[in-house]
Amino acid sequence: MRALYSLLSGVILGVAAVLLHNAYQPWGMALSLLGTGVGVWLIGRIWGYRRYKFLAALAWVVIFVRAGTLGVGGELLVQGNSMGNALMIGGFFTLIVVISLRQSDSH
Repeated sequence: MRALYSLLSGVILGVAAVLLHNAYQPWGMALSLLGTGVGVWLIGRIWGYRRYKFLAALAWVVIFVRAGTLGVGGELLVQGNSMGNALMIGGFFTLIVVISLRQSDSH
């Protein structure tokens, strides 16, 4: 059940980051990266294992990749502009840092 909640949390964080990154520049980008980092960190903090943070990060990446590909009507949620590239680089860096953080207390 924890794995399912981690995946669902990663999906929600990914959707929020994709929809927010291009709004209110540059504050939307900062908020989406901060929310991604804090959200994935809290998943590990609540359940105490790195594997749940990895599952949430994996779901975030799946949402990001899907949002960066063309849809049926030609729509694109993450464009190849400076904000889209910043979300890609900053998001992956944030996820790597948060996943690699050591938990102080395991459950």
